[in-house]
Amino acid sequence: MLIPRFSLSQTSTHLTIIIRCPYVKFSSSVSNDEQNGVEVDLSSSDEFYFACKPYYLHLYLPGRVIEKDTPNYTYDIDTSSFCFTYEKETKNEHFENLDMITKLLNKEKKIESNAIEEIEKESDNELTEEEEDDDEPLWNQMRQLEIDDQPKETLISSYSYGFNHQYKDIFTNFDSEYSLIFDNQHPDSLPLTSIRSNRLEKEQSDFNCEHYLADKYDLNDEEVFDYKLILDNEFNDQDRDDLKNLKYKQLLIDDPIPIYLGLIDLLYAFVYDQRITQGESCCESPWNIHKLSATLSWFDTFIDLPSVLIACCRRTLIYPLTRSFKLAKRCFDDVIRILSQGKCAILQCLLQMRRIFLDEEHRYLLNTLYLNDYCLWIQTHCQSKWLESLVEAMKHTIEYELDENNLELDFERETFAWKVTLHETSDSDDVSSDDDENC
Repeated sequence: MLIPRFSLSQTSTHLTIIIRCPYVKFSSSVSNDEQNGVEVDLSSSDEFYFACKPYYLHLYLPGRVIEKDTPNYTYDIDTSSFCFTYEKETKNEHFENLDMITKLLNKEKKIESNAIEEIEKESDNELTEEEEDDDEPLWNQMRQLEIDDQPKETLISSYSYGFNHQYKDIFTNFDSEYSLIFDNQHPDSLPLTSIRSNRLEKEQSDFNCEHYLADKYDLNDEEVFDYKLILDNEFNDQDRDDLKNLKYKQLLIDDPIPIYLGLIDLLYAFVYDQRITQGESCCESPWNIHKLSATLSWFDTFIDLPSVLIACCRRTLIYPLTRSFKLAKRCFDDVIRILSQGKCAILQCLLQMRRIFLDEEHRYLLNTLYLNDYCLWIQTHCQSKWLESLVEAMKHTIEYELDENNLELDFERETFAWKVTLHETSDSDDVSSDDDENC
């Protein structure tokens, strides 16, 4: 059976479910649903069943609706779509996350982390109360010095990586070419405590001051700086298909803060590529995104906001063709805009990244290690209030703390050496000119 493409919308009093079924044999002149092969049922006020060969759909609704003896629906022959309308039990109630497709297709379960077992959620109110008890993180008060005191380290393998550090020994099953595309070429043997220092050392050795200074003073590509990221208000058909086909699993998350901060790193790499390519991803896009993201290239993890912002800036000034701190700040503006628009906008970006890596040799592993789980996490665990507080913290940190001279790239020493070399070259040219004149 196929899962059809579907969408949900609402008014203050009704919920509408539209299901597109282009391969059904349906006759609008036949009034009997059984003759048309249409089966519809509400097993409870928040579970919807639909079947019409070769399609089957089971939705877990985010709110309760009133069941009627006879289903109220219409069929549009032009679009091959069924439209079901149900009255809400509570008028003026707003149903959350109607566009979180993967979540609608799978029943949420409460996970008890101590016993590592799944228990079915008793009620929606229980989850709501638990979410309200979660305090928003004080992003700007967290610093990298706290990394040694993280209690989660006792639960995480020293050589784990991927989303929520849930993967290890992945690369032992592949040939050496897979690990060569990553800056962290030994992910199964490099301890978590050494990743950050190795990354910083490699970035410093790769830093090219001449390229950086040339772009700083001579870059006049206004199209890159003036580009406006295009975000739709709703998912397109490709997004909906990707979400309904996304594999669902329970995520056991002990510390959500690194996941939110890692999201900044991923979105930054994506919007940089969007600016460089003017929204038209190209063959260089997989490399751009992979290389700019310390999460994807080094499997690095962040626990404080300044460190992830600095990492994004450092890698922007070291690796891509266009290296500009001004461009980096424009990209942060794009990330803030995406986070401000909420889960739908974030998912659109992650799904585009996922498709970029999907057919890319070796880099398709990034979907398994990070992007698939991030797409699922956004729908099931990500909290809007945390995103809002993260946006405010980003604005404050970028304005008052993020400075080009605080990126620890030895700008002064490198600039001085560059000026000396430039001066020596100039003197050498002058001597050559004098010799030519004497001749």
